[in-house]
Formats: sequence, C-alpha cells, structure tokens
Amino acid sequence: MTIDFTDHLPLDALDIVSTGETGAWGKVTISIQARSVEFTDAGAAPVLPNAWCYVRSGSPQERAATLKNYLGPVLNVRRGRPLTVSWINKIGSAPAERPGHARSLAMPPINPLPMDLYETMPEQASMNYSVGVATHLHGGKVHPNSDGWPLHPASFESNPFGFPSHRTYVYPNDQRAAMLWFHDHAMDNTAPQVHAGLAGLYFVRDGSDAEIFHLIGDETQEFPLVIQDRILDAGGAGVDYAAGVPLEDDRKNFKRPEFLGDTIFVDGRPWPHVHVDAKVYRLRLLNGSNARTYALALADPGAPAGGKIWRSDLLTAIGNDGGLFSRSEALQATDYLLLAPGERLDVLIDLTQIDPEVTPKLELVNLAVAGIKNTSPPDVEPIFQTDEESVIVPSSSTDADARHAEIAIANVLQFRITSHAHGGAAPGAHAHGQVAPKPPLERDALDKILLRYADDESFHWDAGAQKLTANPRNAPITRNRFVLLMNDTSKFKKNPDPGKRHSAQTNGPWRDTQIWEMRPSTLSSGDPKAFVIPFDAHLTSSSQGASAPAGVAYEVARAFFFEPEDGKPPHEPRTEDPLWSLVTENVGAEGEPPVYKYPHLYRDNPARGRKVIRPTEGSYERWYVANIGNSQPLVDGADTGAIPDMHPFHMHLVNFVVTRRFVLQKDAADPNKFVFAERNGSAAPARRLDFDGLVRHDTVRVQSNELVELLVHFPKGYTGRYPYHCHLVEHEDMGMMLHFDVQPRDGDHA
Repeated sequence: MTIDFTDHLPLDALDIVSTGETGAWGKVTISIQARSVEFTDAGAAPVLPNAWCYVRSGSPQERAATLKNYLGPVLNVRRGRPLTVSWINKIGSAPAERPGHARSLAMPPINPLPMDLYETMPEQASMNYSVGVATHLHGGKVHPNSDGWPLHPASFESNPFGFPSHRTYVYPNDQRAAMLWFHDHAMDNTAPQVHAGLAGLYFVRDGSDAEIFHLIGDETQEFPLVIQDRILDAGGAGVDYAAGVPLEDDRKNFKRPEFLGDTIFVDGRPWPHVHVDAKVYRLRLLNGSNARTYALALADPGAPAGGKIWRSDLLTAIGNDGGLFSRSEALQATDYLLLAPGERLDVLIDLTQIDPEVTPKLELVNLAVAGIKNTSPPDVEPIFQTDEESVIVPSSSTDADARHAEIAIANVLQFRITSHAHGGAAPGAHAHGQVAPKPPLERDALDKILLRYADDESFHWDAGAQKLTANPRNAPITRNRFVLLMNDTSKFKKNPDPGKRHSAQTNGPWRDTQIWEMRPSTLSSGDPKAFVIPFDAHLTSSSQGASAPAGVAYEVARAFFFEPEDGKPPHEPRTEDPLWSLVTENVGAEGEPPVYKYPHLYRDNPARGRKVIRPTEGSYERWYVANIGNSQPLVDGADTGAIPDMHPFHMHLVNFVVTRRFVLQKDAADPNKFVFAERNGSAAPARRLDFDGLVRHDTVRVQSNELVELLVHFPKGYTGRYPYHCHLVEHEDMGMMLHFDVQPRDGDHA
C-alpha cells in the first residue's frame, strides 16, 4: 500500500496554552465530552459525535460546532508553579444492561467490544463496566488524591453510585522539565476510553528549554508528535476499536486481546506531512497507542539505487520520560529508536546540511513490522516481543528491501524540506550558489546544557562512571523486590479442563496476563506452588544486588489488585473465580435501588498472609522485573517454543534508572540461565539505544525473556497508594496492575 502523506500535520488545530505564563492564575478547567471530529483533511465531521475529547474551558474548541482534532489541550507549565485542573465529566449514561441493574457510562462512539463478550472470554469475564472517567497525569509527581486513582472516577450526572461528576487535581510541578501526558485510567476500561480519544500533552518547562531553543533557533522549531494507531471505518468518519481486537468467544480460536490498528495517526491525522526548513527541529515524541510499539528510523524515499536510504544519522536523542539526558546520543544511519506505549522521546533532527533540491523529502518510518512482513499471507499481527522477532533491521545504508513502504504501518510522518525559508533564499542550496548551508547542531554546546540540568533530588550524574547514581543526601537502598510479568499462565493449573472456565489452581487463579509479586519460598522441595527461577533477587537483604545462580525457589506473594474474597457480611467468599471474587455489585436488594461498587482493594493484612509493597518516602529500592511468561522451561520443564509479549512496565509517581539488564539464555549446556547484559560486549550484549544507566524512566520496555534491575526513588513528601502496571492498556484492564503504598519516613514499611 503506497502512502501519499496527503494530510497536514495539524499543529494549528491543537489547543496549545502556556498556563505558567499567560495563565498566571494557575487554574484550568477541562471537560470530557462526546464531540464530532474530523479524522482526515478531506473528510467532514459527522453530525453525531464520533470521539471523546478533553476540551479546555475558554478555548476555541469549546465554542466550535465540530473539532479539527480529537486530542486534548497541550498544557505548558513552569517548573515549581502548581497548576489546579478541574476535570468535569460531561459524558452521559447508557441504559441499564438488565432490569434492576444500574446504568453505566455511555459506551464510546468507536464500535467497542460488546459487554456479552466480556462474560464469555476468561480473559475478559471479570472486568467491570465503566461508570466514569479517571484522568491520570502520566509521569507526574503528584499526591495520590490527584493521580487519577482508577477507583475514584468522575461519573455521569445523577449517577446512582455516589461518585462526583468532577474531580479537582493539584499538580505541584516540582519535577524536572519533561514531556508528560494525560489520559484516561478508568478501572477495566482504560483501553477503549483512551482509544476513543482521551489523551493530551503536558510539558513541564524550565531554563533548559530556553537554552535548547536558543541553541537551535526558537520555540517554533519544536513539534509535539503523538503517535497512535487506529482503524478508520468505511467512510473515514469514525474509528473502530473492535476491528483491531480479534477476540473470539471460542477459546480454541483465541487470537489476541490487544488493539492493533492499520492506520498510523500523528497528532490526530493519518500519515501526515509537515513542511520544514533546513534547520534543527526538536521532536517531542509520544507513543499514545494502546498496544503498538514503534521502531522509529529516518529514511530518504527518493534515494537513488545504491544511494543512502537510511538517514537516522540526522537524529540525536536528548531526552525521554524523565526529561533530558545527561549527555546526548547521536544515532548512526541504520539505527532506530524503540517507543513502546506510554514512552516519550525528545529527539533533535538536524536538516542544516540537507540540500532540498537533492533531498526534498525525508520520512519517519516504523521498522517494527516483522510480524506482518515475515508471514505470507499475514495472520493476525502479533504484539511486539523482541528486536529479533519484531523489527526489520536495515543491514546497510543501501538496504532497499527494508523500505517496505507497501506496509501501511511502516509509514509514520513525512518531512517536506522547503527550498526557501520564510520566502527567502534556499538555506541549504549547496550546489546552486544561493547561500551557504547553516552550521550543524553544536554538540558540545548541547552537552553542556544537558550537563547543567543533569541532577535532581533523586539521581546525580557521575561523570567518571558515565551513569546516573543515587543522590547521597537520600536514604539508602532499603529493600529488594521481585516482580514477574506473566503471559499465558494456563499451564500452571493442576487439572486444566478446557470445558470449564475455572478449574483448580496450584497457587492462584492465573489468567492470560498477570503481575506477580514474589517472595522466598517456604514450601517443601518439589511443591508445585514453588517457582524455581535461575535468579536470586536477595529479597531478605538490601545490602547487595541480585545474582544469577542455577535456581532459587519463590512463591507468589500477591497477584491481586482486589481482595480475593469479600469477607464483609452478608457476602460469602466467591469460589467460582477467586481472583476476581467480588465483581461489580450493581443489583440492589429487593425493594432497594440499584447500587454499584468495585471489589475491595487488596489491603495490607499480614495476619492473613497478605502484604502490600510499602516503601518509605525518600528511600531507594531495587526492583527486579522479569518477563518470563508463556510457561517457560524454567517453570514447567517443557519448551513450548512460545515467547511472551514485550511489556512496558509503568510506575506512577516515581522515576527509576535501569541499572542492570539480564537475558534468559537457552542452550544445550545450560538451558535456563540469566546472563548479565553488558554495554561493552558479552554473551548477551545490551542494546545501546535502551540507554540503560544513563536516563530516568517512568516506563521501561521489558522484552521477552529479559529481567531488568531498577533503582527506584520514592520522593519525599509523597505518601499514599499508587498503581503500577503494564502499559499495554488491554493488559492493564485485564488485571496486569497492582499498587504500592508509600509510607511516611517514621512509619512502618514492608
């Protein structure tokens, strides 16, 4: 499929506001509305609403009959200046599913999955229907009552659940300059509600922005780029969520529960183009997709045969989730940058030496298309797993096969380089004698800017070791944690019976995707509830990091976001499905109105053997996060050949640094062994552009059969409960989410 990049990058359709300067009052009101939106330049907005949108009060979008863009406002705030945002839900309700049931929030106008499917698919059956919206500032260092807790939604007017229709949050903005974003976080309904359009950008600014803009030119050379995938309906006036989730209620034909679309949107337009001059531009990239991971590279589509197709050497990475790097990282011609859902990147593209007469166009392309490219005809596209499985890597700068422009999802954005800057002479016309090219990006000056802003309360830059280290003013590392990200856990059942949805379990009712918190096993040798893993996280000591011996026995300490049973009379424990034992209670007692409540949140209760992770404010912890699902041989002794999905692991509130990475090796001599992945060569070389040890994250990709060591800092002054979860949002909805509860410095922690 040839993509013409006919749509414009709709920067002028975004509601961009500087709240810290022009809005000195420090307050913004944003409502969640069902609106009629144009999805393409050529298509008119329909009469009926076709998207859900964040709309700022007082904005042109609030007054418009139809919208040019479904994305929410772009808020720019000054570091250290708080902002109060009132989030008002103006979405109505849907009729009750059955007589006597409570109404729910209206279904998004995007052809979402029918609720009856949720009742027949084991992976979906326990999910609550939506009763409201919950806005989360992703990457924000905020107090828990402003974090967008999924059990505290803003519901519809006159709802019978006792929820308010608005929530007012305070964002302190006492964090490094960074690109954040806000999106819906409603319990069990994040995926369809984000897909409906609920996403916007939030920039924390400080002096580093002014210095970078001065270096490259000015602030007009910054492009926010929100990358999402969608499926347009036949008329192009709406999007279809269900079409990208090929679930079937016949378990034998189960395909994939995550959404993948065939149309790539940037800032709310499919495959757009943008006109640029021969300058340096700052690209602020966000992967706002539900489940698609991108491997982004720069290509010259007009390169002659034998010419230089791949031009990622024009890119320099300078920042990510946690703000600016401590040093810049220049890419090579055939490099690519991975961007998983929820992740952000800050990248400079240097066009100063480009002659637009020779190279009039460059394209940002997606190389993570091996799941389609390597099958003929393609079956259902798989989720990203590893670079080797999922990315078509250019073998050289003249690799013509990797152009693959016929694959629609391989195309993202086209840069059209103008021959005249602001009506003047062509700035890059080398051979035409009009003017000399502009000087290239000053890397030395750039790195001095980055170094000036390298330190914060959590991490300091060690110039000698060239890595981020803990701030010595903070409390020491207090605990080691071990978390498993699990896929396809069906083989952990004692007596799996495909004819029954819920059969006996070894150590819990495992589902398709899970997060497990582990503890050292106290079980006898050979007990099926023990998981022998070739990794010692040293959970009983924080004085040392982990090692990788032959095998260490663990058991699951926690796999539940909700309590596994409801002990409050008159309810009895639910034995049919103990993982989600108290599903939505939306039927009132006889003679009483319908009620609604979520299951009880899993609470710290050591007397019953239940513990919640309880870090202390101001302290550090080592978190070991392993992605070893799909019944790996290390667990059940039989190699199925299946490998798990990549999981983007996201923690609210905190930033963390990837200090070490391990890879599970499989060979005849030692079929199950974690090997330390070193940056400078080893049996398991680290990926250079993962930036391990160099940058702060709030979301990190954990690829198949990998284990990462995270140095996590829990900032002072922020206590309470926060979620952590997989940011493939369908996984989050299906139960791949737990929470931690930050304790005061003088309180208990465990």
